[in-house]
Order: sequence, then structure tokens, then C-alpha cells
Amino acid sequence: MKDNTESKGMLENTNKGNENVLVEVRDLRKSFDNHEVLCGISTKITKGEVLAIIGPSGCGKSTFLRSINLLEEPTSGQIIFEGTDITQNGVDVNQIRQKIGMVFQQFNLFANKTVKENIMLAPVKLGRMTKQEAEKKAMELLERIGLPQKADAYPAMLSGGQKQRIAIARSLAMNPDVMLFDEPTSALDPEMVGEVLNLMRQLAAEGMTMIVVTHEMGFAREVANRVMFFHDGVIQEENKPEEFFGNPKNSRLKEFLAGVLA
Repeated sequence: MKDNTESKGMLENTNKGNENVLVEVRDLRKSFDNHEVLCGISTKITKGEVLAIIGPSGCGKSTFLRSINLLEEPTSGQIIFEGTDITQNGVDVNQIRQKIGMVFQQFNLFANKTVKENIMLAPVKLGRMTKQEAEKKAMELLERIGLPQKADAYPAMLSGGQKQRIAIARSLAMNPDVMLFDEPTSALDPEMVGEVLNLMRQLAAEGMTMIVVTHEMGFAREVANRVMFFHDGVIQEENKPEEFFGNPKNSRLKEFLAGVLA
């Protein structure tokens, strides 16, 4: 493995006095063939912050989110997570991902495993917990999300909202430092959206750092500390929710909000 001692020292100096910054993105670019999807994104996410990202389809929101845990490999730029540039050669990406929870549009639960087994799988497989510890943790999480009675059920027996709450619990089982949500309610029937958003509100209230790509404007306005508008691969505007929604400056953002809030 490449020795990153020198570069880590440089990062420590860079982050000195900035201890609350959990994720820093510097000039992030991502291209697919000749199409540049991310065109130089720079931002910082602090511990305990809830960042909501909105924008039209195809504007780069999900690509940005997936780049943070390197599910998409950036074309250029830096992603600094807890003081380490995870885009460098030699970084153990799998170890980094253990600290970054990810919840997708689809639930991605293992159909042949019970709810409890789905939650236990990663902590046991990665050696973070014994089977007994993971089982105890799974039951604590199921209690927390209001589904302890579903421990021995299989995913096919659950509603969409229940599946997504289980997917969130599965990510929480690894005790992540940040949670990434990629439009977590977009695959749900309208009546099931509320139960997932309520769980996310609870996580935010408990101080979980969250980056949420969402079409739920009410959630972004109510729960986020900061809202960011993506368009054409760049951040067109970002602000606190009250200013972002109440007094938008960017003309494309005004047009977007007029459409989604109508």
C-alpha cells in the first residue's frame, strides 16, 4: 500500500481549525465519455449538518452523492473525508465506506434473508461485531424504527415504506459517521413517504450528518440546515432553507421552484 504519511500531514495542516468539517469536496469533476456531468463542485459538510440537494433530473445530483463514497470514481478533484483524501491511490476505500451509510431509491434488501439477517449481515461479515452483538444491535434498531415485529419476516412480506426503513436500519447498523440518501422516497407510494421522512427527521434531530438528494421540498425546507440547487453539473445556488425557498436569486432555481411548488 502506498505511504500517504506526507499527504495526510498536509491535509491535517489544511484542516487545522476546521475540525468540524466531515466531508470536503474540492473541484470535483465527473465525465461519462464526452459528457461532463459534474463540472467543478466544491463544498464542505460539517458534523451534524443536514444538506438537502435538489434539482431537475440529470443535473448530476446522484452522481455527486455516489462520488462521495466512490461508487462513482471522479474524473478529477478531491474528496476529503475525516481528513483523508479518499481519491488518492492506496486508500482503503472499503474501510472508508464502512463509515459512510448509503440509502438508495431501491431498497436492495436480500430477498432470501429475514429482516434481522439483512441488518446483521454487514457488521458480521466485515468483522465489526460478533453474531450475538449484531443480533442485539439489529433488534435495537428495529425497535427504534418501530418494526420489531418484522424481525423474522422476509422482504417480500413488507410494504415499500417498511423496506426503506429496514434499508436505513441496515446502514445504521454499521454506526456510520455520515448518511447519504439518494431520493429515498421516490420509489414509494405517496402514503408511505411520510413514515420514511419521519425516520429521517428523527435521525436529523439526533445529530446524524446527512446528505439528502430529494424531491421532497417540505422535508428540505423543514429539516435541512442548507439547501443546494444543482443544474447543468454545477451548484447554481445554496443557502439556508428560509432564504433559499423564500428569496431565491438564481433564475433557473426560481423556474424550478415555481414548477415543483405549484
